[in-house]
Formats: sequence, C-alpha cells, structure tokens
Amino acid sequence: MNAVVLAISVAYVVMAVLLLCMGLTSRFAWWIKGVVIVVTSVFFIESFFATKSLLGWPGTGALPPRFQLLWTRVVEPDPKISDPGAIYLWVEELDENNVPSGTPRSYRLRYTPPLADRSLKARDEIMAGNPQEGTSEEMNGENSATGENRATLEPQDGGTVSTGGQVNLDDILAQIPNVEFRPMSGPALPAKP
Repeated sequence: MNAVVLAISVAYVVMAVLLLCMGLTSRFAWWIKGVVIVVTSVFFIESFFATKSLLGWPGTGALPPRFQLLWTRVVEPDPKISDPGAIYLWVEELDENNVPSGTPRSYRLRYTPPLADRSLKARDEIMAGNPQEGTSEEMNGENSATGENRATLEPQDGGTVSTGGQVNLDDILAQIPNVEFRPMSGPALPAKP
C-alpha cells in the first residue's frame, strides 16, 4: 500500500476517534452529536475517493496541453452492461524544451469514435517505434445556450420551449477535450556558439 495513503488514513482515523471521544462526553444535544457522527462517517468515503489518484486510478481531470503519449487503451461501449466505454491514455507532460517530465500519469477520457480512431493509430505508431506527441485543448462551449442565448430560449409564461426536434450537443462536446497526436519532435537544444 502506498505510504501516503496509509498516512492519510491513519491521521483521519485518529482525528475521528478524538472527535467522537470528545463529542460523546460533551453536553451537546443528541442531534448535534448524531450529525457530527454522520458527517465524520461521510468523510471516510470522501477521503477514499479523494485519494484514488494516489492509488493509481486514472485521473479524469484535464490533460496537459502538450505531452508524450506512452500508451493508450480503448474500451468500446457495451450496451449490454450499460458501459459507455472509455479511452485510457498514459502520458508524460512535456516542458517548454520538449523534454518529458519523467512522471507518467494515467487519464480516462470519454469514448468517442474519432478519438478512439486517433488513439489506436497513435498506439500503432508507438508499436512501430515512432514516439508520439499529443496536444490537448479544452473545447469551450461558446456556441452553447448560455447567457443571452439561454435567456431567449426561456418561455415567459413558465411553459416549456420546443427546439423543433433539434438537440444541442454543444454542452456535451464542451466537456470532451480536443486531443491530437503527431510524431514526437526532438528536444529544443540551445544555440551553438
């Protein structure tokens, strides 16, 4: 087990036991003691999910803007078990000189067929001995129905608005990063005298 996770768990258990010992002997109302016990118990679950990234689970945060792709795995959607599918990337962030940081991270992205195809092609290139560089930029939903556009869609009488059978996918697409892969370029070397 990771020493950091073990230390966090032990520290949290010690704090919870101290809180319970002090709380049970206090003169607070029974409902206050009950709320404190429930909140403390909920934080046990929260601490587990907060430390998942320390245990090696793939992160779901934003990819670095530039990275070296080390490997990829595509999990196709399976409607039988209601699995939406996923794309797992193992990457190393690149600095301004195009040098990998040396700390690989695993990321989980939503499955989309175009991203799956690009990931599989990049994996094939890695298998052929050609390192791959990736770029990622968060797509911003400027065209989504926010702000002024949403205000014009809301009905004045509190009813529902018909979009004429059109589905607005801009909000969903805004959550998917735009990831591209290309052959890895060499590190930027200093100018020679």
